[in-house]
Amino acid sequence: MTIPSIFIVGAPRCGTTSLHAYLDSHPQIFMCKPKEPHHFGSDLPLPFKPYADLQKYLRLFDAAGNRQAGEASVHYLYSRTAPHEILAVSPGARVIIMLRDPVEMVCSLHAHLLWGGYEDLPDLEQALAAEEDRRQGHRIPRLCVAPLMLQYTFVGRYAEHVRRYLELFGRERVKCVLFEDLTDQPERTYRETLVFLGLEPAGSPAFKPHNAQLQWRSRRIASVVLPALYSARRMSILATKGFLGRSTRTLVHLLFYLPMRLNLTKGNLPYVSPELKQRLRGLFRDDVEELAGLLGRDLSSWQRP
Repeated sequence: MTIPSIFIVGAPRCGTTSLHAYLDSHPQIFMCKPKEPHHFGSDLPLPFKPYADLQKYLRLFDAAGNRQAGEASVHYLYSRTAPHEILAVSPGARVIIMLRDPVEMVCSLHAHLLWGGYEDLPDLEQALAAEEDRRQGHRIPRLCVAPLMLQYTFVGRYAEHVRRYLELFGRERVKCVLFEDLTDQPERTYRETLVFLGLEPAGSPAFKPHNAQLQWRSRRIASVVLPALYSARRMSILATKGFLGRSTRTLVHLLFYLPMRLNLTKGNLPYVSPELKQRLRGLFRDDVEELAGLLGRDLSSWQRP
């Protein structure tokens, strides 16, 4: 049985899907599907954890063979228990943490959650004002399966969580990748990541963005399709292997994924006022300075408008 040894642990909207795809193209790496099984993190408030059982989780890596295996569950970064749980199952694990200017990440995350039906407050300022209520379990959108992500100002503070992984795994087994490095110099960042994993380059993936911002052609259609899609997706995940499992997944694809894809188009981030962005920069300033010290990198660009 293959034990995964590569863990991309977050943060959200920081390029984790792209790096997952780039690494998966390497002949000596197997990245599991689904990308985010979220097996670890027993303290995470995730009501639907289909891979909580260890044996079911490890079966996701059955096809890895002799390749290094990995996954990319972005909630692990914010879990206090996940680092210890990962280390217990995979003593040789290497951890990749992906980070981004927290203001830009929060704006992107809000837009992404809004698009996915996990957020129902279209204005970011409204969503920020609702954080305390949501922390108490109130005003959570019906489709939201990850209420932690609605805590935007918590998710945008990285230093405490990065330190947790550095202290447990050691700096030699934790690599922090900045979103701007991946987007501006994807090939160089990819090759540096391979060196971190002890692998030689082999070929070159198509360095295109994955999980880019999208928007609905019709929000009315989306409001009908999304609840049905999420219910059907849960059913397909829980479906058994063999003919029944394949049939269920094929039916879900035909009935829900195809209509959803036809209703999508490329989109831009909703407008966020310069005043709100500046207020967020003030909220994140101390954390950014602490993170810069941890990483030994100049992050002053994250504090400029």
